[in-house]
Amino acid sequence: MAAPMKLLNYERTRWVLLLAGLVLLGGIAAVMFARRVDPVEVAATLLFLPIFMAFLLFGIRGGLIGGVLACAAYLALRYPAIQAVGLDRFVGLAATRTLGYLAFGAAGGWATSVLKTSIHKLDLYDQIDSETGLHNSRYLIETLDLERSRAVRYEKVFSIVTIERTLAVEGKARARLIKEIAGRIRSGARTVDQVVHATQDGTDIFSIVLPETGAEGARVFAGKLTAQLDGEDGSPGAWAASTVTFPTDEAGLTDLIDRYRSILKADYPETASV
Repeated sequence: MAAPMKLLNYERTRWVLLLAGLVLLGGIAAVMFARRVDPVEVAATLLFLPIFMAFLLFGIRGGLIGGVLACAAYLALRYPAIQAVGLDRFVGLAATRTLGYLAFGAAGGWATSVLKTSIHKLDLYDQIDSETGLHNSRYLIETLDLERSRAVRYEKVFSIVTIERTLAVEGKARARLIKEIAGRIRSGARTVDQVVHATQDGTDIFSIVLPETGAEGARVFAGKLTAQLDGEDGSPGAWAASTVTFPTDEAGLTDLIDRYRSILKADYPETASV
């Protein structure tokens, strides 16, 4: 089964950053250990890891709480040495570590909050499909609502042709193929037609909005399109095609919108209901 590219929304971005941070800080600690740095200072470097996790998961509050706990852990690690030689030798080092932990937690938490807001804003207004450069599910929902209102007001008709199938390629081959298919569909549509791509459970879905096109015209367009694309990926099978025409098939239009709402919710879980 094909593996469509995942959208890098906030949740995925956060886990990518977490993995990168764990690798980076772990690598720094490993180098320090290999160079025979004081084991307590190696552990002090590793204490940045829980702070990093805390502000990525819980924002500024988590970062500050993580910073305070890291400070306490560092002082606990230094306690035997403090008892042995006195506090004066470690005041400067402890103060530096304390400020570093708290600053890291606060600054990281603030940056995470800014990142979350920015990505959510992009998600909220994103109307372009990342794989093909066509429009996405959010755009289709908004377009169908607009076309329906326009059709009711001016007594117009419009249709939507939807074709779908599960492609038998993966990776770079899939990326090239899906862009080629998108280009063929776009070139076969009129300037006023709107072409949308989405994926659901491994199935690629293309919907083409045809303004002022009746049911017969939609069926003819669907037939020509599937005939052109069948066997495009070199595997057996055919594109499944369906058409909806408004106002004669209002229930079909509602079902199509509901389907794309579920796709939108899966692609943009944080902003789909906004």
